[in-house]
Amino acid sequence: MGLKDFIELSRRPKSFIVGVVAQFAIMPVIAFGLVSTNSFPNEISAGIILLGTAPTSVTASSFCYLAKASMALVVTITAITTLLAPFLLPLLMKLFAGGFIEKDVMQMKLGMLQIVIIPIGAGFLINHFLSDKTKWLNDSMPLVPCLEWPSSWPLLLLPEEIAC
Repeated sequence: MGLKDFIELSRRPKSFIVGVVAQFAIMPVIAFGLVSTNSFPNEISAGIILLGTAPTSVTASSFCYLAKASMALVVTITAITTLLAPFLLPLLMKLFAGGFIEKDVMQMKLGMLQIVIIPIGAGFLINHFLSDKTKWLNDSMPLVPCLEWPSSWPLLLLPEEIAC
């Protein structure tokens, strides 16, 4: 994956737009429909809606990597939805889960900004100023998701072209 992959993606933004819209429109509606048609406790209902409104994760990227899917697409969707999440997730939670739990939208927004924007900014700065000293880190990144999830540890035993 390189710059040319992202340039190609920018020439055909439809797939990226569909992914972002699906994340913040379709997924929350599906989650809300699921909890509305079942008798879950309020906390479980709010958790399901939170899962439906949260951006894609490292796990999604890992599975796309293993499936040899477009990593530029998944990285772009993950990056954009992660950057939008501090602004949209609290509003979506208020809209869809407001009847199940009480949540201060501004407090949630500030917390998410601290969790999302600060680490991303730090990563950009480290990559910009120390990129020549962190090649070993870039080379080891495909292993991080595998180490993150104990259930994926058996994948480490597979040949490199199949596993992480």
